[in-house]
Amino acid sequence: MDKNTNPFNPGAGVSPPELAGRSEVLETANTALARIKRGKHAKSLMVLGLRGVGKTVLLNQIKDRAVSQGYLAEMQEAHDGAELKQLLIPVLRSRLLFHCLMSS
Repeated sequence: MDKNTNPFNPGAGVSPPELAGRSEVLETANTALARIKRGKHAKSLMVLGLRGVGKTVLLNQIKDRAVSQGYLAEMQEAHDGAELKQLLIPVLRSRLLFHCLMSS
């Protein structure tokens, strides 16, 4: 295949022209969002794959869908050796401050 016209162009979080082959994952996420909104339990979703296959793009798409449905959503990348509480504190603080500012 010609490298100039090949649609596969890996890059961190760069959206491809189409999320081909991802409809099942996106449908699972949509189902989970709808069930949670109705107060029902939903299956967890874990996105796994090799570097450059579109995990970040897929997670951004799910986040955008959640936000469009009224959810509060943030992206936080976990790093080796990092404690979960240390990763979440700045995100939660930012979200709470934003909420307080919008409420007043």
